[in-house]
Amino acid sequence: MKRTALSLLSLVLLVSCALPGSLAGLLEQLKPQPPVEEPTDLMNLVANGSVQIISVRGNQGVTSLSGRTIDLQLLNNTGSSLEVVIPCGVMFLPTQDGASRMVTVQSHSIIMDVDEVKTVMPFVLSIDALKGLPTEEKTYSVEMLTTGKQLEFAECLCQKDLPAETETRDLVSLQLAAWMIADNSPLTGFSDELNDWLHGVTGIPFNIPGLDDAFQNLAESLAPEAQAWLDKCGIK
Repeated sequence: MKRTALSLLSLVLLVSCALPGSLAGLLEQLKPQPPVEEPTDLMNLVANGSVQIISVRGNQGVTSLSGRTIDLQLLNNTGSSLEVVIPCGVMFLPTQDGASRMVTVQSHSIIMDVDEVKTVMPFVLSIDALKGLPTEEKTYSVEMLTTGKQLEFAECLCQKDLPAETETRDLVSLQLAAWMIADNSPLTGFSDELNDWLHGVTGIPFNIPGLDDAFQNLAESLAPEAQAWLDKCGIK
């Protein structure tokens, strides 16, 4: 009888010691939990199926150096309204040869209603010097830049208020800066490529002897401004 009483007493003591911890754990579980933030980044939303990229096409608009030269058409696949953030460093890869890759250098946020299809025109720069700029005939796939000076430059510009979407001197110097850090940047000495590029930008078929020198003069006049952008961003 004594042995049974001692066993019961031991059991009661064990339960009484464990109970506060169990109660504390139970109460912790019953506390309201902060809502889990759903990812709003475009690439994450595409990866988990919340957003579908319908199409990506060029949009020359008034000029090819307007900053807003990509039409990105998205579909909200979820059953609720959704915020979509297009971050800096999103890269649009052309599906045709001879066209430049384009990279977002300003973030852009939109709200999409249920089943809504929306076209977004993110602010982009070309990262392949003298390759074809966006036109309506060009299509693109979408990836993220992961490393390199172009990504550093895009992330830096993301923190700045860039010029309005017009072909301003500032925007041209920005574009030149992006080309200056491109791998094997052929800014001069390629007359045919330069003629094709200017034709693509202006719609006028240039074929003028010495055009390389003219472009060189333009580049030299803008080079200090372009270098200033790179210096602000610490790009060597």
